[in-house]
Amino acid sequence: MTHFQLSATLSGHDQDVRAVRAFSDSIIVSAARDKTVRLWSRLDTTNIFTEAKVFLGHTHFVNSVAILDATTEYPSGLIATGSSDKTINVWDPENPQDPIYSLIDHKDNVCTLAVTPSGYIVSGSWDKTAKIWKNWQVAYSLVGHSAAVWAILAIDDDVILTGSADKSIIKWKSGKCVQTMNGHTDCVRGLSILPDIGFVSCGNDSTVRIWTLSGQCIQELNGHTSFVYSVFVLSTGEIVSSGEDRSVKVWKDGICTQTILHPATSVWCVSGLPNGDIVSGASDFQIRIFSRAQERIADESTQKEFEDNLANHAIPANQIGDVQKDKLPGPEALLQSGNKEGQVLMIKSGNIVEAHQWSSANQAWTKVGEVVDAVGQSRKQLFNGKEYDYVFDVDIGEGVPPLKLPYNATDNPYQAAQEFIWTNELPQSYLDQIAEFINKNAKGINLDSGSSQYADPYTGASRYNPGNNINNSAVQSDLVRAVDPWTRPGTSTSSTISSKPTTSILPQKTYITFQQANLPAIFKKISQLNEELRTTESSDETLTNMEITALEKFINLLQKPSTGSDVSEASHKEITLIHKILTKWPAGYRFPGLDLLRLIILYSPTASLFKGKNGSIINLIVDAAQLTNWPTDGLPSKVQETNLMLALRAFANLFETREGSGLLREAASAILELISSTWSKSTNKNTRIALITVLLNYSVLYRENPDEEIILLLMANIVELLESETDPEVVFRAIVTVGTLITMNGAAKEAAAVFDVKNAVTVAAGKVKEPRIANIKGEVMRLI
Repeated sequence: MTHFQLSATLSGHDQDVRAVRAFSDSIIVSAARDKTVRLWSRLDTTNIFTEAKVFLGHTHFVNSVAILDATTEYPSGLIATGSSDKTINVWDPENPQDPIYSLIDHKDNVCTLAVTPSGYIVSGSWDKTAKIWKNWQVAYSLVGHSAAVWAILAIDDDVILTGSADKSIIKWKSGKCVQTMNGHTDCVRGLSILPDIGFVSCGNDSTVRIWTLSGQCIQELNGHTSFVYSVFVLSTGEIVSSGEDRSVKVWKDGICTQTILHPATSVWCVSGLPNGDIVSGASDFQIRIFSRAQERIADESTQKEFEDNLANHAIPANQIGDVQKDKLPGPEALLQSGNKEGQVLMIKSGNIVEAHQWSSANQAWTKVGEVVDAVGQSRKQLFNGKEYDYVFDVDIGEGVPPLKLPYNATDNPYQAAQEFIWTNELPQSYLDQIAEFINKNAKGINLDSGSSQYADPYTGASRYNPGNNINNSAVQSDLVRAVDPWTRPGTSTSSTISSKPTTSILPQKTYITFQQANLPAIFKKISQLNEELRTTESSDETLTNMEITALEKFINLLQKPSTGSDVSEASHKEITLIHKILTKWPAGYRFPGLDLLRLIILYSPTASLFKGKNGSIINLIVDAAQLTNWPTDGLPSKVQETNLMLALRAFANLFETREGSGLLREAASAILELISSTWSKSTNKNTRIALITVLLNYSVLYRENPDEEIILLLMANIVELLESETDPEVVFRAIVTVGTLITMNGAAKEAAAVFDVKNAVTVAAGKVKEPRIANIKGEVMRLI
């Protein structure tokens, strides 16, 4: 079967196109963030579409659209649109001036719409509900999700499916929840009927999943490398999906047969025409139609323009992970055939990094963009199941957990500040300070900011990955808070605001820990590796089925760490199982065990008290990661690097409990000597962040009962580190560490003079041009 090619580009919207639907082969409806709904009409039998009508009536982003079939009363059918203004407007296509109905009952953004066979509208909202509308009134509400309802599918008038940011799909019958389907590991974003089988779903976990109507997930389609926003089943039976990886993918019989890249950061929506053509809407404000029919393919000049736009599109570096230019192949790599459809290869062409995609149909590589340094946020942030440009961590005082402040670039800062005050019952006197904080930290936000998704180095894209990049560039007051990017790249932007008039950062008073994790993925990885080992290792070295079940039960407890007593009581048995993983399994299989251990350490003092054959929990971590075997010549392997990073994160978390910090104080000299030897060999940013976090936590630990020997050792390590480090986050934490040490006593200041900390900090700050670096440097200079 021939591949899809560009048929037409529909230009008219001036912000992101969030929804598209086809009335027919010749009429398309689109909705966008520019507050408009537009109807596009094909000129005769050509592939040229013109903007026929613009519907004005919504007061905020229009995010969803649905088509109602023609009736005797409305022979042209109807258009329903949902908006962030919390309303659903129903339009007669012949009358764009005013909606014939405005449906008002939702309390938040109406982000998805569907229509039942009898023409009833079904809506989903950020208010966590879905609603059935009959005769333009709410017939009943579907209440059961714990987060935003992102997707709706009407199987018939009585059976409705809803997908939510709570990761579940619920089947409703006559308004009652009859089944909850779990499988997605992140927000469910789209649903579509799959004839003769059931339905298909997509989500932020980068997967497309096929389900039977009885609720059984029978297939998982992997290929996207970021959020999958939309899914649709074409008239041919093929599945099409679109997402944050700039692509529309075509699936047939569980295989991705084509990847259609777009010159845009986000492909928000995808749908189909009755003739089998594909229509998409993207963050570059364009609607595009792709066809296999030769008579509907765009002319050569239009195709060339699209290909040029694609080739010249700047791909944010954070969309594909760390790019080490000196290790990339040159153009000669393009002489080798690709391995599969859609494979992306990066090459170095002079000083430019180019991305090329393999086309199985053409048996050739096509340039699809140039990689540039990422600026700003990696992608839309999710808070309580809703999308925001920013989600700030706000410190309101020492010893008080940070509060989440969600904010969109189009919001009024004072209104956002006021709502934040009301929600958290804060003093009204904070209003100006919070609004000023928003204005300062939300400058330069781009509504179509890029994405970031990384691949599990052992299994491929969008799965459990113990080494995602940390994106935590906050200027912080009183507390430096780590954001561990387990959920995916692009987690909350972390910033702080203090209720006190001072903006001083030093000294650091609290420990940084690595808390977030994809626990289901960790368990899945342990189970998978255990099965692999059963075929090669003795039964004594693998986990039994009963042990796997016990581990699963404990992981379920860890997902709700507020039940600390339950975690604490269960953890001794589970640590024994993890001990088995970390001591019996080969080094390359230990990483999920190490990762699980760092979480147990955080929530249970029992872990800190664990005693094994080789001694304390510290010895277990050191031996499991083989830290004493760190290479003196050459670079470490990927396995060594990964295990080191996870071991360092475990050490960082061990500071959080009284028992753990006591062990770390006793072993301080040995640990610092051991981990300092790994610095120069580590090429992984995440490892270096974990290492500097351990050093920073040691500086906090020794604020009480300072030990001059340890202070000198820490100071020496930091100065050596600052000589070569250029990563902003590592430099920031290193300067905070040395500043915290200097505040301890006169001996610490003398040590700073001996090691010429002033020069080291000045040189490091000169290599990283960031305001927060300049600020913390200034504090250290004043202390010296």
